[in-house]
Amino acid sequence: MARHLVRLGLVFAAALGSLGLGCARGAIPPASVPPPAATAEATATSIHEHVLSTATATTPAPTPTSTGTAIAAPVARAAVAVPAGIAARVVDRWPTERRFIALSFDAGSDAGYTAQILDTLREHRVLVSFGMTGHWAEQYPDLMRRIVADGHHLINHTYDHGSFTGVSTGRGPQTSAQRHDQLRRTEETARRLTGAEMRPYFRPPYGDYDASVNADIATVGYHYNVMWTVDSLGWNGLSASGIVQRCLARAEPGAILIFHVGAQSQDGPALPALLDGLKQQGYSFGTVAQLIEG
Repeated sequence: MARHLVRLGLVFAAALGSLGLGCARGAIPPASVPPPAATAEATATSIHEHVLSTATATTPAPTPTSTGTAIAAPVARAAVAVPAGIAARVVDRWPTERRFIALSFDAGSDAGYTAQILDTLREHRVLVSFGMTGHWAEQYPDLMRRIVADGHHLINHTYDHGSFTGVSTGRGPQTSAQRHDQLRRTEETARRLTGAEMRPYFRPPYGDYDASVNADIATVGYHYNVMWTVDSLGWNGLSASGIVQRCLARAEPGAILIFHVGAQSQDGPALPALLDGLKQQGYSFGTVAQLIEG
């Protein structure tokens, strides 16, 4: 009987091996990678046309204490090391029942309305996030310094606004090394001009990203791929009044709004009326970091 059981055990083990279910001695099974936090990441996506949904969140909601945010000295953020194999989380909103909205302005072309935007934000005592390209910061160092001196938050928006996937530019995807170089050059520029850190927040040019982008940015400490809930469409020629109406109609707790500083967009001129309108709707607002980190 015992001999018969041993024979059956040997046959069963051999069958498992033929199916590839066994592990070699000392081998460590690959760590599982949690799925990305937004849908449709198997293919690159341009979000100027639509916004992705965010999956389940586990971080506690922020607790804003006032309408708008008092201007404060910038806080240097330590780089966050992320283990290899872990993908950045895509965030286009943050779950919260509080009426808090994150405002973000991308700076990648001309200076445009940047000074006016900063004046408006200071007058209303509001902090926002700036999606900053390294090239823009080098072109306008005084504005870059003022952004940080006023207490605003920086998001790494690459050095020259090139698409990491090539979807919107038709130039093909960048390699991991090229992507890391874009991030590093922007970091170094921000650090040299202001001493500010950008990690762990990244925003992809054109909204182009895929699973490989989320993996590449995570390996160098960027574990939030910051998208948006509402695009003002100022870059697409929408009027200032149209921008205000669009954003107020689509505002929701935990939303991330995206604007641009350039002269092509009327986002700057629309900002005062938009802030007043959001306040009338009972919203407080601030940076992406304040939305996520509380």
